[in-house]
Amino acid sequence: MSTQLNVLLPMHTRHYFIDWLRVIAFATLIFYHIGMLYSPNWGFHFKSNYTFELVESFMLMFSPWRMLLIWFISGVALRFMLDKVSGYKLRALFVLKRSIFILLPLLVGLWLIVPLQLYAEMHQQGVIDITYWQFYLAFLDTSNSMFVNYQSGVWPHVDVNHLWYLRSLWQFMLIVFIYSLVAKLSIFSFLLTTVKVNLSFSMLTGLLVIAMLLANNYLKGDAIREVSGFILLFTGYLLAKNTYFWASLNQYRWVLCTSFILLYVCIVLAYLSVLDLPNYVWVTIYNTQRVVGVFAMLTLAQRFLNFKAPYLNTLNSVVFPFYVLHQSALIILCFMLRPFNFGPVVELFLITVGTWGACAAITLVVMRFDALRPFLGIKIKNSYSPKLKKAGYILGMLLILPLAYQLVF
Repeated sequence: MSTQLNVLLPMHTRHYFIDWLRVIAFATLIFYHIGMLYSPNWGFHFKSNYTFELVESFMLMFSPWRMLLIWFISGVALRFMLDKVSGYKLRALFVLKRSIFILLPLLVGLWLIVPLQLYAEMHQQGVIDITYWQFYLAFLDTSNSMFVNYQSGVWPHVDVNHLWYLRSLWQFMLIVFIYSLVAKLSIFSFLLTTVKVNLSFSMLTGLLVIAMLLANNYLKGDAIREVSGFILLFTGYLLAKNTYFWASLNQYRWVLCTSFILLYVCIVLAYLSVLDLPNYVWVTIYNTQRVVGVFAMLTLAQRFLNFKAPYLNTLNSVVFPFYVLHQSALIILCFMLRPFNFGPVVELFLITVGTWGACAAITLVVMRFDALRPFLGIKIKNSYSPKLKKAGYILGMLLILPLAYQLVF
């Protein structure tokens, strides 16, 4: 078996396990955010009346690697999508279409979905005591003094909240697109050949851990998650068609899974102060788990989920709208249920069922109308004339242009 991670070989077999893992990863994200309602020590936009530290110990199983896995999958998907189009014009058209697909739901989220979270958050903090309609009218005024302490958004107080992934995904896509064009230039190909380095799977893992540690030590705040996310997305893009990498996942499955369990136990024991670890040891263990967690999930999915199912495409098509809707749904449900004091078990059940039910109901309604589908990131179902398609793309481009300008400049 080749031991070079820089040799890319053609892979014509579809990775169904990547599709399954994408669905599972975003489903896990929804449950994770529900758990954040009950976490006493981790910051979130809203909190339930009932919080339990035990929840945090369980969530530490997912916390280090959950978003990095999504980024890696996004990189793999981007590679397969970009490789389907050739030539500068077709690739530029692809980027334009993907920009509309990503930024239109983000635009809807910024102005219609995320404000629900801000209303609940400000209400719980005692900043406001008004109806949502009164709040929303004030929200539309970007200079309103009510939001003087909420100025971290794309526009004043218009924040991305959980939709930061869409913002960063679009920005990262542009970077990878530029790389894909430059990589085809003869001078760049010559440089790649000249500095070519053979990497084993263990070396790749070590380099990624070092990259996570450097980001953690030298960056602050959101910059850590942004840089870490791009590193995993770009890694996924580069390794999407690398047969040695996918074979190595299978070869090291037991090592990865055993390491994952041991690292998780260490993290939990240290978090509960059962283990007294120096900070640099804790940081190293945590960031190692970030990489090991991604690879462990990939190897398990490759082993057990590499099959096609008739409903897989449907599940993948609703991932996007569920992601856009879920956090506002669960926060508003918790906000509405808090005064009733149903108790943690009943409340958790109602929020869980209500969140999934609300996302499903809204998605099903939107899916019935082609004109609404793009606003939640769902592909249009019917076929239309070239002129109508062109008009739709022009309209979409005009709608996202102010947002794209804000995100670039």
